[in-house]
Amino acid sequence: MNIGFIGFGNMAKTIANGLINEEVTQKERVFFSTRTKESRQKTEKEWGITGVESNQAVIDSADVIILAMKPHQFDEVLQPLTIPKEKLVISVAAGVTSTKLEEHLSKNQYFRVMPNLNAQVQASMTAIVENKEVDSRQKEVVETLFSAIGEVVFIPEEQLSVFIALAGSSPAIVFLMIDTLARSAVKYGMSKDTATKIAAQAVLGSGKTVHESATSPWDLIDQVSSPGGITVEAILNLMQSGFSGSLIQAVDKMVEKDNKLSNN
Repeated sequence: MNIGFIGFGNMAKTIANGLINEEVTQKERVFFSTRTKESRQKTEKEWGITGVESNQAVIDSADVIILAMKPHQFDEVLQPLTIPKEKLVISVAAGVTSTKLEEHLSKNQYFRVMPNLNAQVQASMTAIVENKEVDSRQKEVVETLFSAIGEVVFIPEEQLSVFIALAGSSPAIVFLMIDTLARSAVKYGMSKDTATKIAAQAVLGSGKTVHESATSPWDLIDQVSSPGGITVEAILNLMQSGFSGSLIQAVDKMVEKDNKLSNN
């Protein structure tokens, strides 16, 4: 399968790296275009993949085209292009809605996809917006491609704002929690590097436990909490200080903000 990228910034590079590492495709079957010749030549040298001189050449060379340019460049880039209906097109351009995609593409040839920051370590939680016009083969292709950088979920477009809060922006909240836990340990004499490593691994392992367990997160809390123990003390303190309510408010604010931006 030949994969073509129009735009080859950080997210496109992350996706390409995952596809190659997971052997979904080979380096010689990855094509890309960039705005400048210098950038193209530098990427070719560093990555060992094929840069082409135009966006149309990407389309002509690839079976699947991944649109990874900046959202404000979308119309300018796509307007002059001829994209055959048999080509599968995947947009990872943030904020570019299905309505906008359909100004340039057939309904039965595209997917809107949103990976998150953790794609850079092949641990993304990626949303694939449902498109009832595509066939099962196309759906299987997009799922295979983005499973190379982590987990995928198919959701209706109207739930994308909630997804952004849960997966797109929430890594920043988790990073804040890790840093705060580490700084709390520094207060007791532990080095920041050691404390950060411990806190990060605890969060990583906890996520894996939830992911692989049939037990609910609240029941897992009970498993860690001995009667009269220190974990119960911590959980009750967080509940009394409004920890859960603050998280809910943060999600509400993120959803509200994304809805405003999407409607502008």
